[in-house]
Amino acid sequence: MPPTQDPFYAGLGQAVRIGTELLAALIVGGGLGWVVDTYLLHSNPGGLIVGLVLGVAAGIRNAYRAAQQWPQA
Repeated sequence: MPPTQDPFYAGLGQAVRIGTELLAALIVGGGLGWVVDTYLLHSNPGGLIVGLVLGVAAGIRNAYRAAQQWPQA
């Protein structure tokens, strides 16, 4: 399917992409933090909090990179 030329749907697609990247980074960071807490350090909830913070930072970085690729109007 060719990309749409309608700016509404193009923007909607970009917004969904950004939201998905933010959510995925948060889930991965939190999941890794939980695994570190549960199986490695046994330090509730330190690893989970650190993992969530790192996930948020990674998600924002990915969102920024994706926004840099948008065509200039």
